[in-house]
Amino acid sequence: MLSTFKYSLIFLFISLLITSVEAFELVSGRGDINLFHKDQMKKIDGNSINGAIGINQDTLIMTASNSYARFINDRGDILIIGPNSKVTIELKSTFAGDLIALHDGNIRVIAKKQRKVTKGKFDRIFIRTNSAVAAAETADFLLSYNLFNNVTGLLSFNGESAFKRIDKTHDLSAGQRLIYRRSSKGSQLKYKFHKDTGLSEKLKLANDTLFGDERKNVSTLYRGQYSATFHDARPASMPVKINPIQLTLLYRNTNLDMTLYSDSMDYGQGDDATVAAFPLKGDLLRPAEQVTSYRGQYSTYQKKYAPKAGGLVDIRTGIYIPPENDAIFDESFRVYIPRKIGRINAVNGNFVSPKNLKIDPNKGFVTVNNTHESLKNQQMLNNLLKSNLLLASYQNVSRKKMSMAERYSANIVGLSIVNQGLTHTYNNDEFDFSSRGIELSLILIGNGVIRPFAKFKLLNENFEQLTSSKEVERFYHMNLGLDYLLNENFYLSGQISIDEAPIYLSSTNTITLATINSLIGEVGAKVIRSKRYDIFVFGGAKYNHSNEDDEFDMVSGFGFYAGAKAEYWINRRSYFYGDLSYINHSLSIVGNSNDSDIDMSGTILNLGYRYSF
Repeated sequence: MLSTFKYSLIFLFISLLITSVEAFELVSGRGDINLFHKDQMKKIDGNSINGAIGINQDTLIMTASNSYARFINDRGDILIIGPNSKVTIELKSTFAGDLIALHDGNIRVIAKKQRKVTKGKFDRIFIRTNSAVAAAETADFLLSYNLFNNVTGLLSFNGESAFKRIDKTHDLSAGQRLIYRRSSKGSQLKYKFHKDTGLSEKLKLANDTLFGDERKNVSTLYRGQYSATFHDARPASMPVKINPIQLTLLYRNTNLDMTLYSDSMDYGQGDDATVAAFPLKGDLLRPAEQVTSYRGQYSTYQKKYAPKAGGLVDIRTGIYIPPENDAIFDESFRVYIPRKIGRINAVNGNFVSPKNLKIDPNKGFVTVNNTHESLKNQQMLNNLLKSNLLLASYQNVSRKKMSMAERYSANIVGLSIVNQGLTHTYNNDEFDFSSRGIELSLILIGNGVIRPFAKFKLLNENFEQLTSSKEVERFYHMNLGLDYLLNENFYLSGQISIDEAPIYLSSTNTITLATINSLIGEVGAKVIRSKRYDIFVFGGAKYNHSNEDDEFDMVSGFGFYAGAKAEYWINRRSYFYGDLSYINHSLSIVGNSNDSDIDMSGTILNLGYRYSF
């Protein structure tokens, strides 16, 4: 009898754990907080909370503007619901985790260490919206959902978070719980809350969807990375690092303050209310390394995409604003640094649009006042959103070329065919020293402004001078240098060249090789550009050092060259290129009856292919 009573108590205790009515406790807040449970509404003044208030399962929580609510569960997990948000605490299960629905607004989750409850299962926190499902694994993240554009965005502050886009018809979609209808005037949204009796099955489905053996298109986010559901027909964007200044300020915004600067304030570099997204100095959070390309990544076959790293996030709309095309790459944080896309609230980290612009959930940037500057910025910013696949009006940019700053932030390898038609004049004699061969070029990743490069040519002689004996069959040229990008249209280059060149020795009527060491300076300009190709003109000067040889001495000399080159982009990573240049170089050799003034002149044609990675 006693044994039966003992087992009955154990069964009753386990049942209470599984169906505990108080899922979370409201411990602090600000402003109006409304709780809806079983057709009853309770209004709480967040400023007057003196003790913990128990929150039942299946309770709808609504916050007013400029208010927030902080909750905690028995494991010490913290939920912070931001202003103008609607959240349902749906289910607490001791053996499966917690299920929460975010219908509109934003919520921050600070999840403590997981507890293994059964083999292979943990008591995670799952949050679902109309377009995504997310789970916290010992993590701190901010989840936002905008009802008007159906974008769910997840920003990870610490730990590891799982995230996946779902359709509105998916069993996990939170749209089945809170149904919105526009009022007759169309200016307000009315809603109706529906009960859901299958929450335990949905909790299991969420676990299988994000952590099951057959999971697919699940994004895993780490510190400082952002992912969002920008397209109904595509998976969530691949995680990318956001600007470290905004990341740090948003991390410190534990009350989810969404205040922006006053419209009456001056918008300038010196505003106390806002800060720029640069320079990256001070005590900043360092985002975790991402697996995608920092320049952006697109896969038409897999329908996967990632915008350019280092941008700013508008928490209200979920829209990610990527750095501009000519943004500079920061080697320390390994992100692009935006300077033209907007500013950041200095207190809470919220995105602040450029002057006379605001961001619309569906249209992107719209003008508040039509000025020449605002219209120009609007076009630039919306083109950024479209080219990075961040607006619903999807544009396939897989065939668009990289900007100059992106090219200066990438490794580029190339192979080309070279044809040199040079004439050497020795006092009064002329020799045709033509040659053909290949060139291997390697441009190393730079910081968006400066990049190092190396070029190596292997040439075969194609001389038409037959009266002289030849000691030359093949020879090489090698160049090492740095390119400096002044802006999107102009660049400078400095390099050292070590060239083997054919030299005619009059004393022995022989063609031999000499090593010419030169310093080269070059300036170039982009004169024509389109969606697929660029055309440049360039010119430079070279100075060769004096050096000694067994049979003669090389005297220093000067030269110049000028030409044009074209690049035709096949896709974002690769392009064909060609350049044609004219060169003229004067120098002298002396010694062993070989004294001669030499003028080298002619054309060089280079045709090849380059690939960036």
